[in-house]
Amino acid sequence: MIPALRVRRLFHTVEEYQGVDVFLTVVDPWLDEHAGAVREALAPLAAFGGWTRTEYEFGDPLETLYALSRVSDALIYKFQPRLPPGSGIPWAHEIHEPERWPHGTRDQYLAAFSRLGMAPIGDVAFEPFFHEVVHVAQHERPEAPVEITGTVWPGLMLGEMLFSRTGVTVRAGAQHLVAGIADRSPLHDVFMRRYRETFDGSLGWGHNSQWKTDFRRDYLTDTAFRFNVDEEPDSEQDILGKPRRLTPAERSDLVRHRCLTRPLQDPAASQDASPGGRLTISRT
Repeated sequence: MIPALRVRRLFHTVEEYQGVDVFLTVVDPWLDEHAGAVREALAPLAAFGGWTRTEYEFGDPLETLYALSRVSDALIYKFQPRLPPGSGIPWAHEIHEPERWPHGTRDQYLAAFSRLGMAPIGDVAFEPFFHEVVHVAQHERPEAPVEITGTVWPGLMLGEMLFSRTGVTVRAGAQHLVAGIADRSPLHDVFMRRYRETFDGSLGWGHNSQWKTDFRRDYLTDTAFRFNVDEEPDSEQDILGKPRRLTPAERSDLVRHRCLTRPLQDPAASQDASPGGRLTISRT
């Protein structure tokens, strides 16, 4: 069986599990049987430039990695706070009913993904490459830098490639992150979160077609943060040739954070706010 199908079956088993220890009962036995094959399938993705799709093949590494990201999202779901009171139910929640999903511990989660070649991100200063903002406490000084105040769930790297960002609470000035936007606006290129709306390429597709979604690849190299590497470079026009309504800085923030972080220069442009092309930011 190809690795992508093995991981898909794991996701369905996890989401349907109603027992007391999903890791002991479901995840660990699956790893005993399949971890080697899945780790081998994902290995070419670990280094920037190590794998490129030249033609489509069912269940290729990007589809395998997307399926595994769903497993991860299911296993970290109940680490997260619930939707704020008065929130509408996100479409993804209605489709997948994630409140039924099982829960484990942080140590179980890290141990399971280490068997697939992942390593924890660890303690680093706030950087949107590494960190997903779960809650913003607004600093009284607008210019105050972003400061991490807590960790909600751990993030993971596969070599140079980001697998999942660390969920964090922060304190920040409004010049950087605005409470109610940076922690509440829809999150793109993510399957599921308990505390906010998400969008990825699977939504709206059928039982099988949804799994043809590609994992978004971001890489950390010696010289740069490289975001969304499988997309074309950003441009001033959308795919229909129309001028983009977001400013270059707004588009850059959207690719880096995967969500809006501050009010837009043109508030009406929010309906067009989805991450665009690839982005490279120098580390030097």
